[in-house]
Amino acid sequence: MINQIVSYWIENKHYIREIPPADYEVMPGLRWGSHGNIFTPAYWLSQYWMAKLDEAEFSPYKTETNILDEIVFCMLGGFGVTAELSMAAFQHCKSEGLIDNKVTDVSEWERTLSEKLNLNGRLVKYRYPKQKSKYLASAMQFISNNDVVSFRGKQLRDELLKINGVGYKTAGWIARNFSDADDVAILDIHLVRAGVICGFFDKEQRVERDYMAMEEQFINFCNAIGARPSVLDCLVWDQMRDFGDFALEIYNSVMNTKTTVVKPLQNKPSQLQLFSNVM
Repeated sequence: MINQIVSYWIENKHYIREIPPADYEVMPGLRWGSHGNIFTPAYWLSQYWMAKLDEAEFSPYKTETNILDEIVFCMLGGFGVTAELSMAAFQHCKSEGLIDNKVTDVSEWERTLSEKLNLNGRLVKYRYPKQKSKYLASAMQFISNNDVVSFRGKQLRDELLKINGVGYKTAGWIARNFSDADDVAILDIHLVRAGVICGFFDKEQRVERDYMAMEEQFINFCNAIGARPSVLDCLVWDQMRDFGDFALEIYNSVMNTKTTVVKPLQNKPSQLQLFSNVM
């Protein structure tokens, strides 16, 4: 069979690259699919190339800050909190001196997180101020008593799991951002949905009980298509978030059926017109 040809332009330079045929397996039981069909393995590789991420020296989300800032920022994020809201909360805590002074007083964190935040000109409240305040105060105490700066990747992730309120996803998120790690995965809702649609996650898997197995599967998938996990994760997160309800519609269809055709949306590229699950 003939390889798929991916042809694209970046800054007046023409690229022509090849991906194995759609019916070939990228991993046992998982076919490449067409690069023109969204969320297939071939699609993610072509998008990785088109974003020039194969040339990226670091993950797009590699932090330029210290480990303490990264811990607080990631702990403020998570389920039910948008990236924009967590950033606003982080900046407010930073300006109040809670982070640099490693404040361990829960009431100080709660007071700060209970204050309204300016989010794009709107005054909004941070979610879960009481719960997060306890966790953040505990984290400050942990960092004051433990040196984690020398750790990297999975070792850093495992050390951070000792902090009350920090689970695998948050610890992996911190480790990825701080040390540009490729041996951990941040299995948030966007990556999980993308993995189910693409086929490198099983529909029956749940991060609550299968996190380590799913982490290994994602890393193996990245290695199979030749993409860095820390970099591909950012691409998947960005696209799944941008596609919003469209991606959710596909995910819900995959959870109930094995193949679905999705009608094209207005103002979406032509490659979004047809989706064929390759599970």
